[in-house]
Amino acid sequence: MTSNTADPLIDKKALRHAMGGFATGVCVITVADPDHVDGHVVGMTANSFSSVSLDPPLVQWCLDLKAHRYDLYAGAQTFGINILNGDHEDLSRRFASGSAHIVPEEGVTCPHDPLKLNDVIGFFGCELYESRIVGDHLVIVGEVQSFETDPEAKGLTFFRGKYGQIGQ
Repeated sequence: MTSNTADPLIDKKALRHAMGGFATGVCVITVADPDHVDGHVVGMTANSFSSVSLDPPLVQWCLDLKAHRYDLYAGAQTFGINILNGDHEDLSRRFASGSAHIVPEEGVTCPHDPLKLNDVIGFFGCELYESRIVGDHLVIVGEVQSFETDPEAKGLTFFRGKYGQIGQ
């Protein structure tokens, strides 16, 4: 086991690797793209999503202060959290790179809610509750306005830099 004491000069690469030992689910955060019309949406892969509260229903995710399109996500008053299914590795990789635009013609978004991606195992439609900068990230808390879930689907996971699946 590798250890690093509470030294102010912590090796950030080693710390990131250690934190990668926590397996997470993978989601895509979606927001409306104000530069386009007709339901254009932007997506960003995240694994920093978690539940905060049931009363009121709150969730959170973290946005790197240096993220591409930081201003767009930081300023969004509504957003969608799409929990990816086990077959969505390509979608996750796409939204982790610069190819973040989604257009209705792709069939990636759900017709009744442009912030929802098709075939996800969970979706949370949120309104901004609060946000604050903590360290090198903006913590965004959303109040859940709607949600959907598919209890039968397998989930996409991320562990030590690799994708996997979990489910029944």
